[in-house]
Amino acid sequence: MAETQNNLFVNAPDLARVAEFARGLPVECRQVFTLRKVYGYSGREIAVRLGIPEHAVEEHLIQAARECAQAAPDTRLLEKRPSLLERLRSRIVHE
Repeated sequence: MAETQNNLFVNAPDLARVAEFARGLPVECRQVFTLRKVYGYSGREIAVRLGIPEHAVEEHLIQAARECAQAAPDTRLLEKRPSLLERLRSRIVHE
């Protein structure tokens, strides 16, 4: 059986968002995601448990990560950073 991660704490709203996200995944992908992220099974343990190759486990985790990123993109990454030229101009103006 997989070891549990004692240092992982999730608040209720975050757990609800993760559960909602997982419900939208294809069945086998959801199983892999849940076994890995909720129960802490290794890729090998998941492969044996589900009777699939280890590389398929990794593919499902990649698919889940991609879908998660699309479902809840980090809006901070979408904010436009000032260009190098804009930053230099700002420094000159403020000096």
